Amino acid sequence: MKYSRFFLSFILFFILSETLALSGVVWTFYESLQNALVQEQFISDHRARDLSLALAKSAEQRLNNEGYVELEKMFHRYVEESKNDPEQFRFLKISLYAPDATLLVSTDTIYTIDELKKRKPDEELAKSTFFRKGIRMKKWEWSEPENGENPIVNSKRDPKIRDGFEWVLSYLPLAKSNTVRLTTPLYKPGTLDVSGLVILFYERGNLGLLFENQWKLAEWMVFNYILIAFVVSLLLTGAFVTYSVFVSKETVRQPESGEFLPIIQKKTLETTENSLEPVSVLEVEGAVPQSISNEKKDDVEVLSVGPVVNQIKPESNDKTIQDAIFLG
Repeated sequence: MKYSRFFLSFILFFILSETLALSGVVWTFYESLQNALVQEQFISDHRARDLSLALAKSAEQRLNNEGYVELEKMFHRYVEESKNDPEQFRFLKISLYAPDATLLVSTDTIYTIDELKKRKPDEELAKSTFFRKGIRMKKWEWSEPENGENPIVNSKRDPKIRDGFEWVLSYLPLAKSNTVRLTTPLYKPGTLDVSGLVILFYERGNLGLLFENQWKLAEWMVFNYILIAFVVSLLLTGAFVTYSVFVSKETVRQPESGEFLPIIQKKTLETTENSLEPVSVLEVEGAVPQSISNEKKDDVEVLSVGPVVNQIKPESNDKTIQDAIFLG
């Protein structure tokens, strides 16, 4: 019975420790993943903003036929180089638009003079808040990335997210906006008039790779936390066993009195003591003459004939005789 109690206590401590450990792992994993996404967003947006500003500054002096050819080659080169990024920060598309939303250069098309003459302004893009905000941006303003109004960019999740990680996206808002776009206006030299707009589409990083790295960290944490919880449960069980043995030894050594008895036995002992009536002093003193009279009765001689004579005379008769002799 004693060993089974110790075993059950170990199981209880182990379950409690493991529950706390797993709760800590889940919370730490969530915080780590959230911080990783914030860091990835911060670094990727700054890299994209620096490149977009550099492209816009370079394109301000090349708004002509020969300059469009050079810009197209430069856009393609940046897109291809981004595929070799170790963090998989990639530029998906780089486009240059005129102020009326006419496409001038893009990585999705091949620039030719005849093709440029056939192009017309994109009315849908010109009416969008995203485009108008970029056209009206001042030189000192800070461009901010946005998800955009394109359903393909805004609604679809990152296709590189691996199976088993989809449920994580519901708790991570930053993971839903992994593919974003950024605008940077072009200004005419020496003025604040806008001469064009660079739109950059990019991915902040491979979420699947990020989740995989974080999952490896979570596995390592689970293993260590489980080991720590097991050791803690052993220590708690050892402390419980030591305390139980010490209490049992003290119970054997101490006399069985009301102070050390359990509550039920202590109440029973108090009830028994209260039921005993105290004996008064008068009753004790009254019992002593009775015993003496019994002893005197043993000294009485019983005669076969005649009345019984008590040899012990009362003290009152002696006093009466003495008084009579004195009075003469």
